[in-house]
Amino acid sequence: MKYLNPNSLFQTIDNVSEALLFNFEIEKAEKQEIADFIVGQQNKPHAYANTFAPTESDLKKDLVLFTGEKITTGAGKCHMAGEEASRVLRKLGIHNEKIRQALQKADNGMLEMVLNLTERYGYVDGTYCCNPCSCSLWINLASGGIPELAHILPDGLAYLKSTRDGKGRWKGFPYYYIIYVLNEIGPELAHEEMEYTAPYIEKKLNSKKSTKPKYDLRRNYICEQLLKKVG
Repeated sequence: MKYLNPNSLFQTIDNVSEALLFNFEIEKAEKQEIADFIVGQQNKPHAYANTFAPTESDLKKDLVLFTGEKITTGAGKCHMAGEEASRVLRKLGIHNEKIRQALQKADNGMLEMVLNLTERYGYVDGTYCCNPCSCSLWINLASGGIPELAHILPDGLAYLKSTRDGKGRWKGFPYYYIIYVLNEIGPELAHEEMEYTAPYIEKKLNSKKSTKPKYDLRRNYICEQLLKKVG
């Protein structure tokens, strides 16, 4: 399978994320091609805070998150794609100076943006912009991105806890995407929220279908992963 789509950062991220989730093998040569493509998007128009820019084709459509929810705003698409691209680039495990510098530049850009905008707009500690954008920041941090901000993950999870609806979900968050993010953060930090939503997952697993089977498969799998981690 070819995971690189040279016309779409969105689709490339989605393809690689699927391989990571299900432990599909990506050949070493293609890993390098994917890494080169992502790095090449860093200095292009619409790159958010020195991360990695969507292609012109991407900008004409919604960003569909890995779990099927849609992001429609221009800033949201560019920001979340940039965070996800940083994570994917790191997870590919290719180590050379070009990639190291690209990730450092992306980390520095997001660090400056988070600190500046938090001070300007008074975001709750551990959050960024809006709830979906906070999710993408957290999943990047969970992958080892922006190490200077690693300490804010507990604050972010505390904010997530404050939005509980009492029924197993969280107000204002894309539900399956946050389950995906909680799995990436892991039970050491995220156990409270994982335990909170586990009964809802047990009740609803396989009952609610999306419009596309691949998202059903992914959603069911990440829900099952969470239940295993909760034990």
